[in-house]
Amino acid sequence: MLDRRTVLAGFASLAAPGIAAAEDANSPIAHGLLAQNPLAQAFESAPHDLPDVTLYGPKGPRSISTILGRTILMPLWAEWCGPCLEELPDFARLQKKYGNNKFAIVPVLSGPRKRVSPEVLAKIFAYLHADVFEPLMEDNLGNQLMAGLARRRANEMEIPCNVLIAPDGHVVAREFGMKSNESLAPPAGVSAAQTKSAMIAQAEAGNSLSLWGKQPGDEFAQAMANGFLTG
Repeated sequence: MLDRRTVLAGFASLAAPGIAAAEDANSPIAHGLLAQNPLAQAFESAPHDLPDVTLYGPKGPRSISTILGRTILMPLWAEWCGPCLEELPDFARLQKKYGNNKFAIVPVLSGPRKRVSPEVLAKIFAYLHADVFEPLMEDNLGNQLMAGLARRRANEMEIPCNVLIAPDGHVVAREFGMKSNESLAPPAGVSAAQTKSAMIAQAEAGNSLSLWGKQPGDEFAQAMANGFLTG
C-alpha cells in the first residue's frame, strides 16, 4: 500500500508553469479595507464570464452554477502543480475559519495530466489537512476553467490561479500564486527532488507556506466573509 508521501510525490512536480508578477493595471479589489492588502493588490482583471462547465465530485456531475450564490474564491489547481499543493492547507484553514453564507473557498481541479477520481482527490485533501473541501474536478478531465481563466500574456497558462467570483456568477478578478518569502527555485546545492520532498513534508504537516496562510490571507477572507463584494 502506498503511503501519503509516495502518493503526493507521485503527483506533484516542481515543473509547474512560471509565476509572473501581477499586471500593471490597478487591482479591481485593492480598495477600502483591502487597499493595503498585498494579496488584494496581487489580483488582476480577468475574463468576466465564468465558463459554463460541469463539475464532477463524489455525488456525480453537476453544473458549476450550483456552487454560486455567494462570493467564491476558486483555486484552480492540478495534481502536477507543486505550488498548488502548497496553497491548499492555507485555503483549508481559511475556509474553516471564514466560510459562511456569504463566502466560500471552492478548489476545482482543471487540466489534469493523470486520470484521477474524486476518491483520489479526497485522499490528497486528507493528506494536506484540506478535507474540509469537497473533491471537485471538471467533468471528463476537462480543462476549460484553466484555459479560460488562467491564460495570460503570450497565450500561456499559469497556475495556481485563484479566481474571485461574485455572488451573481461573474468573475471579478484573479490572482496567480504562489506568493511567499521563499523562492520556488531549489537553493544552490539542493536538488529539485530534495526541494520537492521538503515541500511535500511541509504541506503535509499543514505549515503555512504562502501569503494565504499569513495575516494578509486572514484579512482577505474575513473581508469577503463580511460581504466585501456585496457592500
